[in-house]
Amino acid sequence: MKTIHLLYLIFVLFTLQSCNNFKSKHPQAEIANEDGATGMTDKSILIFAAAIDRQLNSFKKEISLIYQSGDLSIYAERYSEHNDGMLYKTSSSNGLISNTVKSYYFKNDSLILVKERSKIMNEEGQILKDTRTFLRNNIIFKIENRTAASPEAIRTLPYLLVQRSGNKYPDENFVEDIKVINDAIKGTDKFEMVFQNITTYPDSRYIVLKSKKQSNYTASILVKTKDSFIDSLLNMPSVFKDEKLNIRWKITDKDAVYVPVADTITSASGLNK
Repeated sequence: MKTIHLLYLIFVLFTLQSCNNFKSKHPQAEIANEDGATGMTDKSILIFAAAIDRQLNSFKKEISLIYQSGDLSIYAERYSEHNDGMLYKTSSSNGLISNTVKSYYFKNDSLILVKERSKIMNEEGQILKDTRTFLRNNIIFKIENRTAASPEAIRTLPYLLVQRSGNKYPDENFVEDIKVINDAIKGTDKFEMVFQNITTYPDSRYIVLKSKKQSNYTASILVKTKDSFIDSLLNMPSVFKDEKLNIRWKITDKDAVYVPVADTITSASGLNK
């Protein structure tokens, strides 16, 4: 009888240990150590954000068209699991003058970290600046940054604390930032695009879209393969003028590329979906 009890105890202990090992290897284990975002510190926030970065390949990815307004070019990305946003990103470029990448990290629908890398060109060369903004209960509690002239140099520098002005940090409208990202990905509000024209060059062809609202944003979709719909655009562009096109596209090498109707490739995102 004692032998049976001993074997049962060993079985239970082995089962518990196996369950613990399984949980520790689960892809979300390292970002689920803390249930809420309220008590997170700057260090725990950075650990959480690094865990998200490592697991991006397993998340659902959505990306916007590449929108242009004058020399300004912007696009947005959203990484999520179970339809809950975990990382939002914007990339903007002002020709050769400057470009900026901003990343917004969420935990349980609470924004906890905003990372920004900006590059500005001047007569003496480039200036790189990294900024990290930490939030708790949607309130900034710490900002730090570092500046250097090259990617190699900036990686070796520590972050310096940005002092508060009047014992508080300036208000940032991050809620509006996230709305803009979602609008860009969904193609809504000022990013709702309609057909303007289709251009034909000796070595390329583009569908040109413009904002339905007066926001001056445009977007181009590269056509690599013609189909019956592209033939219609070429032969009867006036029929589609100022209309929202029900087309699919994918992002390849930072270009939006048209997906032919007969193609089975699924785009990263699309219009009028």
